[in-house]
Amino acid sequence: MKKILHSSLFLVLFLWTTAGFSQRYLTEVFTSFDSTSEVVYGQNISILTGTPALSPLRMDVYEPSGDQLTSRPLIIICHTGSFLPPVINGQPTGSRKDSTAVEMAKQFARRGYVAAIMSNRLGWLPTSPDQDTRTGTLLNAAYRGIQDLRTCVRYFRRSVAEMSNPYKIDPNIIIAGGIGTGGYITFGAATLDKTSELNLTKFINATSGQPYVIPALNGNFDGTDSTALCRPNHVGYSSALSLVFNLGGALGDSTWLEAGETPMIGFHCPTDPFAPYEYGAVIVPTTGDFVVNVSGTYGAIRRANQLGNNDGIVQAAASFNDPYTLRANALNNGYEGMFPMVRPMPSTPTTTCPDGNAYPNFPEGSPWDWWNETWYEAAVNSQQPGAGPTAVCKARLGNPDMSAAKGRLYIDSIMGYLNPRIVGTLSIVGIDNKFNRELKLYPNPAKSQVMIKSTKNEVITGVTLMDITGREIRTFDNLSTQEFMLERNGLNAGLYYVRIRFKDGEGAGKVWFE
Repeated sequence: MKKILHSSLFLVLFLWTTAGFSQRYLTEVFTSFDSTSEVVYGQNISILTGTPALSPLRMDVYEPSGDQLTSRPLIIICHTGSFLPPVINGQPTGSRKDSTAVEMAKQFARRGYVAAIMSNRLGWLPTSPDQDTRTGTLLNAAYRGIQDLRTCVRYFRRSVAEMSNPYKIDPNIIIAGGIGTGGYITFGAATLDKTSELNLTKFINATSGQPYVIPALNGNFDGTDSTALCRPNHVGYSSALSLVFNLGGALGDSTWLEAGETPMIGFHCPTDPFAPYEYGAVIVPTTGDFVVNVSGTYGAIRRANQLGNNDGIVQAAASFNDPYTLRANALNNGYEGMFPMVRPMPSTPTTTCPDGNAYPNFPEGSPWDWWNETWYEAAVNSQQPGAGPTAVCKARLGNPDMSAAKGRLYIDSIMGYLNPRIVGTLSIVGIDNKFNRELKLYPNPAKSQVMIKSTKNEVITGVTLMDITGREIRTFDNLSTQEFMLERNGLNAGLYYVRIRFKDGEGAGKVWFE
């Protein structure tokens, strides 16, 4: 599943992209997308209202319009929000309708992926004056989020096996990306798998002497058993992820990372005031109170590289020379897969808001975020009459030039760095290749013809050529040969997919015509 593309081959792929040719998964080869909202992927116990109650887990799914492929990589996006709903969390963000999450899902879909923005269970006590209460309730909220992401992964794998694959995903390539708070969830889902990892000193309640998170009460790491605060979903299916990425957030502890675990790609502002870049404190955004020390994105990616978990990313990116790579490499101290996003410090120490108070400005931690200020003002006023203008002002303290244009520029940089590494690391071909045939296609790129041959000299019985949407261009049936010469015969320059049929199965590959 994670066979690595040779760096020289991937360089050819990248050069074709930069030369103006469309490449599925790297560029937006589809002009539109289809979305399905309010999909229920499971149900579990929520404590948001204070009383535990069984609640549905929902997501919105985005797919490329007009796509003919039936086996596509899936990217699950976890939104930000400090594990509380918007407004209640003191922020204008915190749902699967957030501008950043939606924009990323749309861009992924137009590139040919299936993208799902999932909601996770919310609820903790950030304003409690008691340190143990703040830390314990946050750690349990993050734990529930990890369970929910793994539940979502299993839902999709079950949908392939039992529901005729309604979203046409490849169950062998499932990626998770977290934005802000969602970064804690994706990092945790990729690493948390041992009870001992919950028993570190900082995760022990100083008053009771017990771990803050108790699986016997909260359920196991996957959320597949029945306890007082957990209900099982989609038992028997794998929760494994092929790769994770994050925009901010952090890892519970660097010791959670072990050799052989999921590859990681990270984006983080080094001066993020709420989630540490390397190692440090998680701070409650609305109060500034300490919660717990964690390992930041830089620390996590560094350790993933040192353990060899990111070897695939390192190999795939070895020949990259694009502006995003050059910028990241100038800042990441040689740790491939880490893109530090440096923002200027506040130009003034305070901002005076409509309530007449001067509030301290703080460094930016999420320059990719933007929101509708008219909606936010009205939403705050509905809960606290007259407080809306001040809330709008305070929301900009850490993102003073917030705008859709700025947010999209950062997302473009994220996509430009992220997608080539996904493709190169996971060797995505965009079509069903479950038979994993050993094939030779040469020369590739080609000017006029490509030889197709099995390295095991198996008999080829058919060949189908498809464009980047999966639409059949040419089909050759009733073959009986160990080699097949595919002629260009007037095809436009660009990328094509080839499906090769054998007597007992199929294989797949890519062809580039210059």
